Amino acid sequence: MEIKRKTLPAQTYLYVERAPKFSPEEISNAMATGFGEVYTFLGQNNIAPASMPMSLYAEMPTGDTMPFRAGFLINSEDASKATGNIKVGVIPVCDVMMATHIGSYANLNQTHKDIWDATEKEGLTKTMPVWEIYVDDPTTVDPETCRTEVYHAVK
Repeated sequence: MEIKRKTLPAQTYLYVERAPKFSPEEISNAMATGFGEVYTFLGQNNIAPASMPMSLYAEMPTGDTMPFRAGFLINSEDASKATGNIKVGVIPVCDVMMATHIGSYANLNQTHKDIWDATEKEGLTKTMPVWEIYVDDPTTVDPETCRTEVYHAVK
């Protein structure tokens, strides 16, 4: 796996907040329902997603829950359409360490650890947010070959 440092432009996204118990089943269910809610909203409001589904972690989890934002990157001109449970967020211009994880979601923690280790090795400061973009749909692609882009903001 190759870990790269990049500078990304500001990115706008629509999302719903979720904070499931820290278990694979509950996190998976929260992501599925969150992505579904936002995707339905996009369709109802003629908004084309600019990414596959994404989860964004604004802060490191503490306790027994995993708070995250489930959503999609969008064109910034559509941000004003957010209403109700659908919120708008902006990932500011930032440097990131990123890698493409290939394989089961159950092994994503190792990719995150490898990115954190590379960040420390390069003498960079870890910061937030951290996000994942689920490039492949595990219901149509073998879970062992699914790609997930993993981004960690750094300074």
